[in-house]
Amino acid sequence: MKHWSIRMKMTLFFAAALIVIVLATFLTMRLISASVLRATARKYLLESVNANADEVLYIRSMAQARDTIGGDIFIEYDGGYLEIDDDFLDIINDVHTALYTGDGTLLYGTNPLARQMDGQAFADNAMRRLRVNGIQYEIYERKMTIEGTDALWLRGVMPMTAQNEQLRDITRVASVLLPALILLAVIVSYLLTGRMLTPLRNIERTAAEISGGTDLKRRIALEGPDDEVHRLADTFDEMVERLDASFETERRFTSDASHELRTPMSVIMAQCEYTLDKERTTREYEDALRTIRRQGARMNGLINDMLDYTRMEQKAENYPLTVLDFSELVRGICADMAMLKTNEITLYARVPDDIYVNGNKMLLTRMLQNLISNAYRYGNENGMIEVRLTGGQKVTLEVEDNGIGIAEEHLPFLFDRFYRAESSRSQKGTGLGLSMVQRIAELHGAGIQVKSAPGEGTTFTVTFPAAAGPGGVRN
Repeated sequence: MKHWSIRMKMTLFFAAALIVIVLATFLTMRLISASVLRATARKYLLESVNANADEVLYIRSMAQARDTIGGDIFIEYDGGYLEIDDDFLDIINDVHTALYTGDGTLLYGTNPLARQMDGQAFADNAMRRLRVNGIQYEIYERKMTIEGTDALWLRGVMPMTAQNEQLRDITRVASVLLPALILLAVIVSYLLTGRMLTPLRNIERTAAEISGGTDLKRRIALEGPDDEVHRLADTFDEMVERLDASFETERRFTSDASHELRTPMSVIMAQCEYTLDKERTTREYEDALRTIRRQGARMNGLINDMLDYTRMEQKAENYPLTVLDFSELVRGICADMAMLKTNEITLYARVPDDIYVNGNKMLLTRMLQNLISNAYRYGNENGMIEVRLTGGQKVTLEVEDNGIGIAEEHLPFLFDRFYRAESSRSQKGTGLGLSMVQRIAELHGAGIQVKSAPGEGTTFTVTFPAAAGPGGVRN
């Protein structure tokens, strides 16, 4: 069964549930029908006996007779006569009515169970049941107190053969119709289930084609109502879209990393081959070693940056966030990096006291160092860098320079890994610094924006959620 299709499982489940429901309904219907038929029969039996009771009269002489000419019956009884009107029906629609004395002597009428009930005591206004030779009988007895006589009894007997035959007819019809209806419902269910599962088969087929090939551009793109299956297809398409984007990013990352590593490696190999080609002077050997060291340092920095970036991507939990004094951290980093004075650029810091954020000290240090290093790298000689920190509902960190700036068409790609604007490709750097800055901002729930124009400098703005400092006081 575990290898059966969903369509078959759903159809079998529906068939089993339908059979149980139909059987329960049929049994309930049969019980109700039997109860209704029995109640109807008992009501008719009771009405017939009561109607016959009104047709019996005791008279002292024939002169008191109601009808001496018609079809009334007179039975001598207790010094007089019992006048039984011709409307007294001893047999009507299977109801047998008999008139008895108190000692059980049959005076008039018929009783198909006379022998079986001989000697049984009467019970006034009582309904009982008796089964004889496989036939069920309903019995009703009524005591008749007629003026001038001792008590007389009417006993009505009704066989339930007609009612039982009706139940058998109902059962026969149901035994033919219900299986046919169940079979029809199962066939319709099978067809409808197949129709409903068609989108799932499309999903399966598309997933198999994507899995078995290299085309991640394929999409299911189901058309139709907004139901669960179509939402599943849309979710699958979105997942493949994200996977495709992720694979494309990783492919580009691998390609760019290979390119970045190939360049210094090619320089090192070329320098080695050139130097070893023939005997060189001491000065030439020293120049070659300096070139190799410079390119090796570049490769080492690139590898370290890639490792750091990968750690942040894969193990963000290794960098827990705590409440820290951001003012003190920014002020210390600016003081250290102001001593670099690269290209005679001056670093200014405008940092008020007591500004706190939830952050990781090591990551925030790396973020600010990367932003300031980027400003030094692309700054103009004798230029300036200004770092500003402001508090409030949000904490804002700004790093502004008056360097070469960035063209507008490059701004959307500035945080991509290994991306550099054409005007800066000859500059130093691994191409991962700003990507790391963005990732660090994401880990802190912060947003980052950049504003720049060629020749007018660049401003990076990072906005953090504010945090309560010592004593629970916010910035």
